This record gives sequence, structure tokens and C-alpha cells, in this order.
Amino acid sequence: MAVTLFDVPITGSFITLLLAAFLYCIIATGMGLLASTVTKSQIAAMFFAMLATLIPAVQFAGLLDPVSSMEGGGRVIGEIYPATYMINITRGVFSKALGFSDLYDSFKPLLLAVPVILGVAIALLKKQER
Repeated sequence: MAVTLFDVPITGSFITLLLAAFLYCIIATGMGLLASTVTKSQIAAMFFAMLATLIPAVQFAGLLDPVSSMEGGGRVIGEIYPATYMINITRGVFSKALGFSDLYDSFKPLLLAVPVILGVAIALLKKQER
């Protein structure tokens, strides 16, 4: 959308951006599964998922303020939250012409978050079926 509507060029590696987007989609799906395990209805799950993803992404993921300038609990949330690393990768690919080797440290938490979030979601779904 940024490329077609706003003519923002991708100066870095498109494959890196594609891989990061794929990982983040898996993480977002896992977070949606987690939301559905703690709620009883679809509407409640959608509302919970929106609150649990949108507010931390805007407040703590470095979208408005850098995570490095945060203190206390906000910084801890920013360091744990996967959107922080997706934002770093997106900024690196679009603005700084970075590739996978430059952004490898931002990929590590995303790769770690996939099995953790999906594992917790699957474990909670199995308990819910009983």
C-alpha cells in the first residue's frame, strides 16, 4: 500500500520485508487464538484482541516514542512485544536500505515469539475443549 498509493520506495530488501510480514502474521494469528481462548463470544474475542494488540503497539512498541527512551514497565512491554521488532524491520527496509543481515537481531525475537505464542494458544485451546 505504501508503494502503490504513496509512492514510497522500498530501498532495502523486499524479501526481508516479506519474511518479517509472514512471521508477524503468524504471531498475530496466535494472539487472536489466545484472545479466543479467554473469551466466550466472537465479539468479545475481537474486542479483546483489538485492545491487546492496538494499545501496546501504539504506546509501547516504538511507533511514537523510541523504546530506548521508556522507563519501567513500559520499556519491559516494549522489549517483549513483537510489534516493536516488526516496526524496526519495516523502518530499516523502507528508510535505511537494510537487508536481512543488518536486521537479524530484530528477527530473533519474532522467531522466538512464533512457537511461544502458538504453543500457549494451542495448550489453552486443548484445555478449553475438555
